Amino acid sequence: MAINRRAFLKGSIASGIALAAPAIIRAQSNSKYRTALIGSGWWGMNIARYALESGQCTMVALCDVDSSQLDSAAKLIEQQSGDKPKLYKDYRELLEKEKPQIAIVATPDHWHALPMIAAVKAGADVYVEKPIGHTIYEGRAMVKAARDTGRVVQVGTHRRISPHNISGMTFLKEGKAGKIGMVKAFVHYPGGEERPRPNQEPPEGLDWDMWCGPAPLRSYNRMIHPRGFRQFLDFANGQLGDWGVHWLDQILWWTEEKYPKTIYSTGGRPIKGSSINGPEGQTSDAPDHQIVSYEFEDFSLIVGDPPPWK
Repeated sequence: MAINRRAFLKGSIASGIALAAPAIIRAQSNSKYRTALIGSGWWGMNIARYALESGQCTMVALCDVDSSQLDSAAKLIEQQSGDKPKLYKDYRELLEKEKPQIAIVATPDHWHALPMIAAVKAGADVYVEKPIGHTIYEGRAMVKAARDTGRVVQVGTHRRISPHNISGMTFLKEGKAGKIGMVKAFVHYPGGEERPRPNQEPPEGLDWDMWCGPAPLRSYNRMIHPRGFRQFLDFANGQLGDWGVHWLDQILWWTEEKYPKTIYSTGGRPIKGSSINGPEGQTSDAPDHQIVSYEFEDFSLIVGDPPPWK
């Protein structure tokens, strides 16, 4: 017997299912859900593997603007499941032709909003990687689209389903750490002065114009793709938009607070130096350090990159 989608969503979090497995998968008796992956890079494939391991998904299509990622992903999917997904470079064509029941959106951050909105309008439930979007307005538009269509949308804050995180959360919620008035969270990557790296022609098989998509079009540079986009503010929001999402989610999960009363943030690039985006070369442009102070009803939170108390 099929179970209610929203009940399953809550139950899957509580039971600690496998890391990054989309919790929107619903139990059913006879057939598998037609599933599509939009963004077939390393993390998108991690999500796809767990979706296939659930035994409830058939991967009918993959979409990526980079043929090298797309082709290797298709081979891995076939090796794991026997599925032979159709390959697309435009998610709009995929949604129109394949009509998936589940869409996994695992693109860089600046491409989260448009495929997610298109997918729910096409009738799919969606698992979209964190952060939900690149800007606040994108997030609002995504929430509105999910509510208007009645589709289930899960954001990939996968630490909510990791067993050790669940255990730690139980410890905190049971009050075993006592009353806490201040929380500090951080991520720390080493670094130094940054020098511009030369721009290049996009590799064969990469549609760089489509990769930039709704963001400003800039010259191709291997610092950005593959896997470097998070340090470029046209496409993401630096370390606090990457790891900070996880830490804030954990803290709000524990405290059940909805939002802070005040926020103050400061940061810059005194170590990496001024950002450069020229015809010959580029540097990243995200801060090399940032500190954010949040004041909630019952506690204060400091989030730092790197740790603000060292």
